[in-house]
This record gives sequence, C-alpha cells and structure tokens, in this order.
Amino acid sequence: MEQHDDDDSMPGQDSFIDVVCNMVGILIVLVMIVGVRASRPEEFDAAMTPKKAKPKPQTEQVEQPQLVDASKLKDELAKALKAKEEIENDVARIADLSVQAALTEGRRQQLAVVQAAVEQEIAERRAKLDASGQSQFDVQRAIAEAEIKLTQLTQEQVSLVSQTPDVEEVECVPTPLAKTVEGDEVHVRIKRGLLAVVPADALLEEVRARGGDYIRSGLRDRSSAEDVYGPIDGFRMRLSVKKHMVAVQGPPGMPMPPQATVELQGVFLPISEDIGQTIDQALLPTSPFMRQLKGRRTATPAVTAWVYPDSYGELRTLKRAMWEAGVLLAIRPLPHGQPIIFSTSGTKSSAQ
Repeated sequence: MEQHDDDDSMPGQDSFIDVVCNMVGILIVLVMIVGVRASRPEEFDAAMTPKKAKPKPQTEQVEQPQLVDASKLKDELAKALKAKEEIENDVARIADLSVQAALTEGRRQQLAVVQAAVEQEIAERRAKLDASGQSQFDVQRAIAEAEIKLTQLTQEQVSLVSQTPDVEEVECVPTPLAKTVEGDEVHVRIKRGLLAVVPADALLEEVRARGGDYIRSGLRDRSSAEDVYGPIDGFRMRLSVKKHMVAVQGPPGMPMPPQATVELQGVFLPISEDIGQTIDQALLPTSPFMRQLKGRRTATPAVTAWVYPDSYGELRTLKRAMWEAGVLLAIRPLPHGQPIIFSTSGTKSSAQ
C-alpha cells in the first residue's frame, strides 16, 4: 500500500483547521463589537443593559366625591348677583354724573364767551364817549350792579323768612329746697323699669298685731333675735333686734354702770324681682301707687323712691309727675344686690 507525502492527507488536519477558523470568527466578532461600542457607546450600553421589570401600579384609592351644600352656593350666588347689581348701578351713576359734568362745563364755557362779548361791547361803547359821558356811564353801571345785588339779597331774605326755624325747647324744672320727711311717707322700689309699692306700714302693723313675745324671749337668752313677717303685696320683712351695752359717762369720779340699748333693723325682701308695674301704668289714677297716695291721712304725703342703677330713666319720669302734682319726692339710690333696709340707727328721708 502506497503512502502519500501530501500534508492534506495527514490525519486530524481537518479538525485543526476547523478550530482555527472558529477562533478567527470569534476574534472578528469581538473586534466588531469593540468597534461598535467605541463609535456609539450610549446606544450600545442601553441595548446591552437588561430592562427592569416595571413595578405593578398600585391600586389608586378612588376618592369619594364630596357633597356640596347647595344653600351655601345659593347664598354666595345671591351675594355675587347683588354685588354685580351694585357695581352696575354705580357705573350708571358715574356715567350720568359724567354727562351732567360735561353739560355743565359746556354751559359754563358758553356763558364765559357771552360774558366776554358783552364786556367787550361795553368797553367799545364806553371808549366812544367823552370824559363826561364815560363818568356818567360808570355811575349808571355801578347803580345797575347795586340794584342786581339788592335783588339777590331780597330773594335770599324772603327764602329765609319762609323757612321754619328749628327751635329747641329747653324746659327748666326748678329744684326746691330739701325737707326732712316727718309725716306720711309712701315707699316705692324702682328696679328693672318697674315701680312697686313697699308695704312698710302694713308689715309694721303685722309686727304689732303678732306681738313681740318671740323677740323679747330671744333677747333674754342672747343679744339678738330675728323673725320674718309677711308676705304682703309681694314683700316680706326680716326684723332683727340687737341688744348692745353702752357705757354712760357720769360726773367726774363717779363711774356709771353701762346701759342696754336696742337696735331694730328691718330688711324688705321681694318675693320676685319682676314685681310692680311700668312707670306709665303706675301713674294711672287706678294704680296701687296712686291709690296709696290718695289713701293717706295727710293731703300731700311724701314719696321715697328706692331706685337701682337700671331705672334712672323711670325715676326722671316719676320726678316730673310728682313735681307737677306737688308731691315731695325723696330719692335713695341703691347698688345692685342691696335690699331696702330700715333701721333705728339710720337717717330720715330728705324730700324735694
């Protein structure tokens, strides 16, 4: 069997050539990749970077539609329409004023032109006169101007005379001298605009009718005693009696034993704050207050008004009515919360 010396016929030569060809192909591909990356680096990186999976969108919460108050919208709409109407009225008023101003300015200019023409004509006529004529012309012109001024003043005087003057009437009420009340006395309370008669005499009469045994027995055991009377005509009276020991000053060198003195105090308590009548009702002839005045023993009893700060206006009305009727009036102001108190250590009323 003949042996051939040709290299192509060597065993394994085809496999070696295949390997070399594959390596060359791989190198060519790598060279091309490097070239593409060098020419377009951004696009190459974007193409080679794996894409991230997009996150699933979260379920959005659907907002519930809010209900709008229709009444508020109506109010806002009404306000807007009213504002629009006011603006339109203002614009129309401004337009009217502008037209009137333009007309007035036109008339003023016309009058100025007429006045200038008249003055020029007068000056030309005066220039044609001699010295004597010019003097007489000036005198006549002065007389005419004076007559015009007199006519204007006469018209103003007539208009002033025809007008009714606003006369403010000031009434003067004389203030008489104060007198201490000694006789009959009617006590009234004025609070919250209401006048109520304080039944002082009736409550004291009840004290006398019931007797003072309870109070006297209380004073034997202690230095004070108290009792309540009424109600009469809406008032109660809390009567308290206090016993004090008072030192008595005797002759020099002779000590005197102390003496007991008794102080009585009556507090008048209304059963309700809204008691009484309005001042207009109280001044009627058939009111309890007027019946008290007419039923007194004396012809002109005095009235003592215990008044609170919220009723000074009603006090002025009562003062005027008593002054017109010739009845003396004593005024005792009281602060809020202070009741009417009678006491043996107090003072008598001073009426005017």
